[in-house]
Amino acid sequence: MCEAYFKIMSHLGTCSIFYSSSIEETFAIAAQLVSLMEKRGVISLEGPLGAGKTYFVKGVAMALELEETVTSPTFTLLQIYGTRDNILYHFDFYRLNDESETIHLGLDDYFPEYLTLIEWGDKFPSLLPAETVRVKIKPLQNGLREITWNLFKAQHTTMDSVVT
Repeated sequence: MCEAYFKIMSHLGTCSIFYSSSIEETFAIAAQLVSLMEKRGVISLEGPLGAGKTYFVKGVAMALELEETVTSPTFTLLQIYGTRDNILYHFDFYRLNDESETIHLGLDDYFPEYLTLIEWGDKFPSLLPAETVRVKIKPLQNGLREITWNLFKAQHTTMDSVVT
């Protein structure tokens, strides 16, 4: 279940489970994760439609003290927030059907520098770096959400190998 081990981010632990009953609590959980990641790394946000993935990104942006309004990049595929040393990359893979559709995004260029969040990152796990933090948001009854994070060990595929 949560048996992955963190290399770079060992202070995150093997698995963390939280429960949120409000947007504000989701923001606080997102802020806690950001404080552990030191403004860099990749987070894959996973869960069904309406689970709260974009709200989680809003919480991350608030924790980074970014002033822009966070919106879902479902149609644009990428939103960039912040400036210079405080940047947040926000991808959304929901409308993509195949890994090859990500080629024009240049994902490898975004991963090492700043914090990158990918909604629906589980659609193409081979594109995610090995140290990706996997955040799963699961709606429960009465508006409650279970939010878990752990390291997702994947074999990272560079964009060059996606091109056929």
